[in-house]
Amino acid sequence: MRLTRKETQEQTRHRLITAANVAIATEGVAAASIRRICDMAGHSQGAFYSNFKTKDDLLLEIMRAHIEEEAMVLRTLVSGARGADLNLTLAQLSVRLAELAGQPQWSLLSIELQLHAQRDSQFAARYNDCKSACHAVFSALLEELTHLYGLHLILPVRQVAIGLYALWSGLIVQGSVAGAFPRDQIFLAFFRSVTGCPAETTQTMDALS
Repeated sequence: MRLTRKETQEQTRHRLITAANVAIATEGVAAASIRRICDMAGHSQGAFYSNFKTKDDLLLEIMRAHIEEEAMVLRTLVSGARGADLNLTLAQLSVRLAELAGQPQWSLLSIELQLHAQRDSQFAARYNDCKSACHAVFSALLEELTHLYGLHLILPVRQVAIGLYALWSGLIVQGSVAGAFPRDQIFLAFFRSVTGCPAETTQTMDALS
């Protein structure tokens, strides 16, 4: 079946984004030129400029797409937790965030985007808009948790969301440190602190194992 023009363009866009993810994670933002990305995707530079004005547009699209994908996963996790033990729900969220922080490709890409924002003020402004979108995702997640369990956060929801994003970003950059607690335990400690949740029970640990 022949693809429509819109379907062809969407397919091209998807290939460019996939190639850029790989190129940036393996070579870094600076080395991942538009030419290199196009070669990896099997498309011309003309095809690139039919979808994106600049490489920065592509980088921000990658970040937005990733935020949307994770938002869906986290919302599904919380929505399915109705009636579950609070400790178990927080532990499941912590495990998911730890898994995300530990994914090599996304970890490297996240670090590269942060460094690029430090070096380029124009990109930084747009990058910060994307970070705000992530803050909004975490805020919505926390609001649903407080509603489900009748929680009282120690700080306004938005501020907790910003702190959670900073912790998540920091754990991505830091990576594995000898003697440090696993990432999921650090996330869980954060969640407990801001929600006033008591220590986990043996039942919760058994459910996660």
